[in-house]
Amino acid sequence: MFFFFHCSLSQFPNAKETNESEFPFVSLLSVSLGTYVSSSRFDRYAESNLEWSRFLGKWHEIKRIDNPFQMGLTNVTADYALREDGNIRVKNEGETITGRSSLEGVAIIVNPSVGKLKVSFLYPLFFGDYLILKIDRNGYQTALIGGPEPNFLWIFSREPTISSVTENEYIQFAKTIGYDTNRLLAY
Repeated sequence: MFFFFHCSLSQFPNAKETNESEFPFVSLLSVSLGTYVSSSRFDRYAESNLEWSRFLGKWHEIKRIDNPFQMGLTNVTADYALREDGNIRVKNEGETITGRSSLEGVAIIVNPSVGKLKVSFLYPLFFGDYLILKIDRNGYQTALIGGPEPNFLWIFSREPTISSVTENEYIQFAKTIGYDTNRLLAY
């Protein structure tokens, strides 16, 4: 599909050459498709054989590397629920200086045996990788979540706090595989 949008129309008989401005959706579609099929060096660290039904529900953000789409938010929660279409509804909420803010998106399980989601807050456009790097397998109570780049990292818990032992274990693991853990902050 990506090839189709980047081949020259002159390769087809009776085709008229056009410029990209006549069909801006082609560029948009190409970028969107690119974000969906992308991978990162961190993919190999994603947990395997998760019980996705146990991952669903509400999580509290314990620490994160601040990023532009969460700047200024505190007391952040993420709630995951199964949608009728089999995908996952993602609802992120946090406090700002003016009140509570929320944002909803869609997460797609690319491969049920791998802890990787493709998340979009502009569904069905522009997906981001969301990797479950570590999770408490006994109770699904804590999780280390990473993005495709070393500057996207979160520590989640079902409760507003976690033990320092678990927190340090997650931070050490993230640091070992290449995440920028020096930038982790509690909000």
